[in-house]
Amino acid sequence: MIVPFERVIDCKGVLTPHFRDKTIYRLTEPETAAYKQVAVLAVRRSRQDREKLTEFAVQQGNHKLRDLTRCYDEIPEMPDSPARVFAVPVSGPAKLEYRGLPLDLIEDLLTSSPAWLQAQRVTHAPKAQVSGRPLIPLHKGHVGLLCTSSLLNGCFGREKDLHLSFWESVKVVDRVEEEGGSPGAMVIRERERFSQRLTLLYGDGRFALLSEKTNAKEGDDAKRPRQDGDADVCETNP
Repeated sequence: MIVPFERVIDCKGVLTPHFRDKTIYRLTEPETAAYKQVAVLAVRRSRQDREKLTEFAVQQGNHKLRDLTRCYDEIPEMPDSPARVFAVPVSGPAKLEYRGLPLDLIEDLLTSSPAWLQAQRVTHAPKAQVSGRPLIPLHKGHVGLLCTSSLLNGCFGREKDLHLSFWESVKVVDRVEEEGGSPGAMVIRERERFSQRLTLLYGDGRFALLSEKTNAKEGDDAKRPRQDGDADVCETNP
């Protein structure tokens, strides 16, 4: 460890009983010499060595440590080459030990967990499957309810009219411009609402988008939604 020269003897309560073969070197760098810092090297005692250490041996170690730090100028400088070699005992092979949660086992047992079975009704709710034919023709209100509940998604038609349909809800913003109270002032009002959009994919590669749109022409009919909707049909790519 590296400590100021005056504080080495204050650490005798730790250095003497826990370390042996202590050696002190004086550091010569300008930053360390300004604070009289020294490097203390020692070998750590084992638990059995600390238990066998007597009070007399502790006193002798304290006297030796005091002699080593009696005069700062008499402490040898830190050499460029190692003056002593400390043998490091050979350790056994490294062993990795994981003390966390067994994630693989938890994942396997998750499907049988009561909490997961209860939450699965919300997070993984099964898709409603509806089949059959109505007893009477459907009215506009019935068709609207089936569209918004995605019960009309699927494959319909025959031959060239064979297609897949997919209904989805989209947000529509109605924008209305009105004249304000002062001359030349315009008040813009926006109202958000939800509408339906139908995507059709035909067997020959054509697809169509049926949704509520607004006219882009200027005049009295500008920004007026089409009551019957508007369909964009794209031809197949040759």
